Amino acid sequence: MESENLATIAIIDDDENVRDVLGILLEECGHSVRAYASAPQFLADGNHCDLDCLIVDQKMPEMSGLQLLAELDERGVHVPSLLITGACDRYTSKGAIFSGAMAVLEKPMAPVQLLQFVTLLVDGYQSTKHNIAGRA
Repeated sequence: MESENLATIAIIDDDENVRDVLGILLEECGHSVRAYASAPQFLADGNHCDLDCLIVDQKMPEMSGLQLLAELDERGVHVPSLLITGACDRYTSKGAIFSGAMAVLEKPMAPVQLLQFVTLLVDGYQSTKHNIAGRA
C-alpha cells in the first residue's frame, strides 16, 4: 500500500513496542517516521514545522496526549493529530476534539484502520499547505 505523497509522521507513545510496530507499518507505506517515548521528549525536539501528522498516545507518564495537544495549540503548532488510547470514554473523546485531535482510535486497532485515518489527515493537510504556498 504505497503512499503517493510521502509524509513525515511523529509517533508519541511511551510503549516501545507500539512505537516500533506503528513505525514499521508507516515506513512500509513510504512515510518518514519520528518516534518519541514521551510528550516532553517530543516538545524538547522542537522540530515540528515539517510534520504532516501526529499519532499521540493518550495515557503516558509526565504528560497525557490531551495535555500535549493543548500545549502544542498554545505554542501555535497545528498539525493534524490522531489520538490513540487503550480505553476511550466520553472525557477522552470530548477532550480530543477540544484539543484539536482529528480522530480517536482505540487500541488495538486494525492496521488498515490506522492507515485510512493517517491518509485522510495527511492528504488534507498537504493539500492545505499546497494551497497556502500557491497563494504566497
